[in-house]
Amino acid sequence: MSKAVVVYQSKYGSTEKYATWISEDTGADLRKAKETNLAKLLEYDTVIYCGGLYAGGILGFSRMKKYFGKMAGRHLLVVAVGATAEGEKARMEIEGKNLTPEMKGSVPFFLLRGGLNYPRMSPLDRFLMFLLMKSARSRNPETMDNETKGFIATYGKTVDFTNRRTIVPVVERVAGFEKRQSSKM
Repeated sequence: MSKAVVVYQSKYGSTEKYATWISEDTGADLRKAKETNLAKLLEYDTVIYCGGLYAGGILGFSRMKKYFGKMAGRHLLVVAVGATAEGEKARMEIEGKNLTPEMKGSVPFFLLRGGLNYPRMSPLDRFLMFLLMKSARSRNPETMDNETKGFIATYGKTVDFTNRRTIVPVVERVAGFEKRQSSKM
């Protein structure tokens, strides 16, 4: 039995890529969220949940919220993956929107930059991106932030911002959990 598991839900591949890298670098098992239940999670000391961001919500994270109270004594880390630029402001906003009050302060939260693949997007996702683009283009170019400018420049293209080096803080946190766990034995 492995001490850690990476559970992920990915729609277009960026989250799966990060989950695989985290699994490889930590030696954790890798499981799709849809194939994982509470009983499986309780077999592990550490659960790393990776989910893609859609309209600020973490894909599939609602089940983890339900399980959280039943996972006493286990470490949970949350990794959100989105096209948004990594930054403390964005991380805090997404963390605040997704973590429950019980999770805040006790669950490490990470935001990693993914990518966009317009040809693979569902019609609904393409439509939502169109609306976002329409809103972005209506802004004053002189006061527009760099993230909005970047969004406009890459709209309709396939872009991949994934970077294996960005998982280092996640891997280090898992290693810290495992070190504390082994010192208890």
